[in-house]
Amino acid sequence: MRASTGWLLAAVGIAVAAAPAVAGAPSFVPDRTAPFVVAAWLPTWDDAGAASLSDALRVGGVSEVSPTWAGVRADGTLALTPPASSVLLQTSMDGARLIPVVQNYADDAWQGDLIASILSDPQRAAVHRRALVQAARENHWDGVDIDYEGLPPTIGPQFIAFLTALRDDLHAAHRLLSVAVPARAGDDDPGTLAYSYQALGRVADEVRVMAYDHAWSASAPGPIAPTAWVRAVVRYAVARVPREKLMLGLATYGYDWSATTGRDVGAADAEALARREHADLVWGDAAAAVTFRYRAHGRQHVVWFEDARSMAVKQQIAVDAGLRGVAIWRLGGEDPAVWTTVARATVGSAR
Repeated sequence: MRASTGWLLAAVGIAVAAAPAVAGAPSFVPDRTAPFVVAAWLPTWDDAGAASLSDALRVGGVSEVSPTWAGVRADGTLALTPPASSVLLQTSMDGARLIPVVQNYADDAWQGDLIASILSDPQRAAVHRRALVQAARENHWDGVDIDYEGLPPTIGPQFIAFLTALRDDLHAAHRLLSVAVPARAGDDDPGTLAYSYQALGRVADEVRVMAYDHAWSASAPGPIAPTAWVRAVVRYAVARVPREKLMLGLATYGYDWSATTGRDVGAADAEALARREHADLVWGDAAAAVTFRYRAHGRQHVVWFEDARSMAVKQQIAVDAGLRGVAIWRLGGEDPAVWTTVARATVGSAR
């Protein structure tokens, strides 16, 4: 069995820790003796992700790998798409924890109403929960990362009840529960009301706050993780989630906008595009991101993306706030220098 019982018991013990202070309080001093944990999501649909895995593990010190292994069918059962055996072997050999992510993404959209309908039916919710635990046992997962996005606001209590029961079942099997949540910097964001940070901080072993897509494919062009916003997200989160559980989600990509629509683009592809179009890369200090413009087929394009310098700035926010670590979306297409940057936070920490 891959799961570490000692690590799990330590994670469970976090739940009884005192409530965290607000980030930036003068009395707070980060505990740099604790390990800085780096997780990385691994898309199973992109071969480039598997190609990045070696550098992520051996250069960057990534210690948790979350393949996009599972989806949710309408009846609550799981659709599993295991990563290549070589990926599983490398993860095991390098001692990283395997914490696959279960997502509700299908037909090019997040199926929030589907999850709400499952959680609203105790029988279907129990079937779904048992399927997750069974998958963790049979496939030797170290835990499960729940990434259910687009949930309607009214389903919050049922979501927390489901996660509480799932955590208890996973702990009985010596596995952990991670939950990915949308970033929020206040209580008034209608798209995040189903995700109570305070309740999630009590229930989950690890809370991964996805601090990206501030600008996204359907928004106006702009940085996807502007620094001031990331800091505000962290301030909000540490007042509600124990720092020892909190992971700051960071991006390795950006968007190429034309007219009112953007397409996602990895940092490596964005830099190649700028070279091909003879466009000047501009570093934005306030956003800690890179931008450039070009014209193609008579249309003006605006690109913003996150590179290794972006990672350095935003990773440091997590370090300074004394967070458990960072969670990186995603392996594949990133600026190769990202892993050297990440290593600066992991080298020298207790691992």
